[in-house]
Amino acid sequence: MDTRKLKKTEAVDSKGRLWSKESLQELLRTNDEAVYKAMMKIYDRQTRDEQEAKQTEDWNSVGFTGVDAEILSSFTEYYKKWGKLTPKQMVIARKKMVKYWKQLLDIIRSENPNRQPERVAK
Repeated sequence: MDTRKLKKTEAVDSKGRLWSKESLQELLRTNDEAVYKAMMKIYDRQTRDEQEAKQTEDWNSVGFTGVDAEILSSFTEYYKKWGKLTPKQMVIARKKMVKYWKQLLDIIRSENPNRQPERVAK
């Protein structure tokens, strides 16, 4: 069991898996379900006004960036309606979502406070 202190760039999920920038980005590059889940989590961090306008209005360092808000909000809403993205949408979403690794680590930390790693995610 890995009992070392977590770095600022690491988080442990509910299953005890250790996540880092690299492991999250690799997951997003290779797993469609991870992209969907990540989009939903980041979208949920947008304010209601931002979700409705599909743009960033509050510069609070959470949610989609101003550049990505319109397209990723529309992709998230498309996914909610149809349960999938088109292949072209997935290519774009995958490329954009890897940059949200830090917010995703914050989400993992907030959902799993005081967790310690049991095994390393690969």
